[in-house]
Amino acid sequence: MKKLIYTLLITMIAISGWSQSEPDFTFNLFNQLNFNPAYAGSKEVLDAGAIYRNQWWSGVDGAPRNLNLWGHMPFANRRNGIGINILTDKIGLDKVFTLGVDYAYRIKFSGRKVLALGLGARFENARSDWNKVNGAVTTGDGTIGTGETSNSTFNIGPGAYFKTPKFYLGFSIPRMLANSLYDDTGQFSGSVNTYFIQGGLSLPISNNVEFLPNAQVRINPNSPFDFDLNANVMFNDALMLGLMYRFEDSLDGLVVYQFTNGLRLGVAIDFTISELSKATTGSFEVMAAYTFPCEDCKIVNLRYF
Repeated sequence: MKKLIYTLLITMIAISGWSQSEPDFTFNLFNQLNFNPAYAGSKEVLDAGAIYRNQWWSGVDGAPRNLNLWGHMPFANRRNGIGINILTDKIGLDKVFTLGVDYAYRIKFSGRKVLALGLGARFENARSDWNKVNGAVTTGDGTIGTGETSNSTFNIGPGAYFKTPKFYLGFSIPRMLANSLYDDTGQFSGSVNTYFIQGGLSLPISNNVEFLPNAQVRINPNSPFDFDLNANVMFNDALMLGLMYRFEDSLDGLVVYQFTNGLRLGVAIDFTISELSKATTGSFEVMAAYTFPCEDCKIVNLRYF
């Protein structure tokens, strides 16, 4: 029975989270397509990668696991950007699959400044397998579902992204429609949208050390105020060490190494500080990404945003 209660609790958390907001990653700096379509093409070259996230729910089956795959690039004289973003989420009884396609129109200014306006479309499918808990309940219990249920939705959302070699700022609404995977209304409504504001700086400390602070704010009328604050230090344009605070949720640490050929590898660990610490030890993420070379891009070194 204890296993059943925990499994159902995790499922309810998943339903609430997917109906109102987006999944959070500690490595959100490295794939902003998750929440801002205007990010497509921002690296000026083809950029692709994957992030795996696992939450260590101590002794509980069905702990949340996420896999994110992405790729984006500019085209048409780098005046446009296109990207694809795939997300799988396994939590409790639920399996969620999201396929997103993003487009950005990029307006270039002097000094390598770029303003991008983007629009993203996404298809989402959620499946709930109640057979996983039916063995722990009385046969014929009408309060527990049976078999496998499935629901699919479509959504769209706009975004804006401005960047220079030393600064970036973005605003986006990943979902404009009021539908969710569990309550499909198919209407526009500002009462359910999550608004994302993100920004970051590149501040040289010395010839070989750079301070890279960034922040993300998430505003949803139906959810508590939420934000991430991140402080990263990069050494020799290769090794990044970072600390992040997720408001009333966790303290996180990350390590990323970028090889000269464009390959990036990273590991992040989250330590829960909220009431959920009674049920979960924390989370970890693993990232692998590759920024493809481009001889005519006039990029001195590959940027982290």
